[in-house]
Amino acid sequence: MRIGAISVPMNNRLAPAQVGELLEILEARIVLADDLHLGMFKECAGVEVFSITGSAGRSFFSLETATELPALPEASEDALISFTSGTTGVPKGAVITHKALRQNAEVFADLIGDDQSPSTLIVAPLFHNTGFVDQLCTMLFLGGRSDLLPRYRTQGAIEACKRRPVSFVTAVPSVLRMMMTAEGAEAIYGPARLVLFGGSPMPAPWSLEMHQRWPNLRLVHGYGLTEFTSCCTLLPPEFILSHGDSIGYPAKGVELRLVDENGQDVPDGVPGEIWVRGETRMREYWRRPDVTAEKIQGEWLRTGDLGERRELGLLYHVGRRDDVINRGGEKILPSFIEAAMAKIPEVAQAVVFGIPHPVLQNSIVAALEPRPETKVNVPALLDFLRTQLPGYAVPETIIVGNDLPRTASGKLDRRAVRAAYLSSAQGH
Repeated sequence: MRIGAISVPMNNRLAPAQVGELLEILEARIVLADDLHLGMFKECAGVEVFSITGSAGRSFFSLETATELPALPEASEDALISFTSGTTGVPKGAVITHKALRQNAEVFADLIGDDQSPSTLIVAPLFHNTGFVDQLCTMLFLGGRSDLLPRYRTQGAIEACKRRPVSFVTAVPSVLRMMMTAEGAEAIYGPARLVLFGGSPMPAPWSLEMHQRWPNLRLVHGYGLTEFTSCCTLLPPEFILSHGDSIGYPAKGVELRLVDENGQDVPDGVPGEIWVRGETRMREYWRRPDVTAEKIQGEWLRTGDLGERRELGLLYHVGRRDDVINRGGEKILPSFIEAAMAKIPEVAQAVVFGIPHPVLQNSIVAALEPRPETKVNVPALLDFLRTQLPGYAVPETIIVGNDLPRTASGKLDRRAVRAAYLSSAQGH
């Protein structure tokens, strides 16, 4: 990025055909890769491939002899293309400017505070903004240290922190929990000062346990999305125990609205689509003016997420606009049912979705993963849900599985689970 090139962190889990497709979409000219991943690009024509480890192929370090560097890029110039983690359709690359990266880094710098030697261990993939933007770019901005695991393993993270303790930890709640319950968790959380989590709220018992075991930790819940560089809202540490299911307040420099289907603001207590604007908003989807026009309304970014403003002005994420289930005319948010299922001790994660029904339009399916070494009693689960939900919101079908599809960030993948269920139901 320093030389004015646009950086594109690549997903190392892509198939060769997908790699070629992305490079073509990007009109890429140069690839930097370690020796382990050089093979991903051997069939790709029209690009120069450099090894960043220097032991195979053309070495990145041969470029050190360059005597002149281009002028520093302008703040308004493109710095990063970050592909959304969506699982269907043509990939969409959010174009992020240098100004947006700096603004986001300033938000995280404020969270980190007066730490004189900031450091972080990156356990998220670098093709996600959590690892690349929130951690790596923030540490570059602060002059801090970033350590990178080749792949996530709980014990590997613990050993890395034993060798080099870090002050800033961030991950989805499920990964934080795996590290918290592992032997040697003190190596990660003992020296840490800030723990940021996102993707979903942290269950109250987990955050309470973290406070009790490591009282000096500051826990922050962040809500963001690729198209807004990262951070849209933050729930401060003082609200984690009392309002832990909230996503908090708009982050520094962020304006936020909740709107109805006509783009009109909704009152407190009424769900509406979250719209955000600020300097961290993407400029466009790379070479996709059609979907850019759908996503950006004037200066506002349509997130597709549904939010609700409640007590103390706190914002709550209540679902996705396109996930709403219409069952016999009743509009049901999957998160409403998932929150009830989260109260069941045997349930580790759950996703709820609608499937076509000839009379009701949709019927409701809930898919869940049980906690390790537990067994879910489905009739008892349904009996419990009937005490928590109106009758029309109780799922007709419950799926229990130990290997349900997940997104790259570790959450159950609603769309993939639904697609697998429909395929199975049709006998494919």
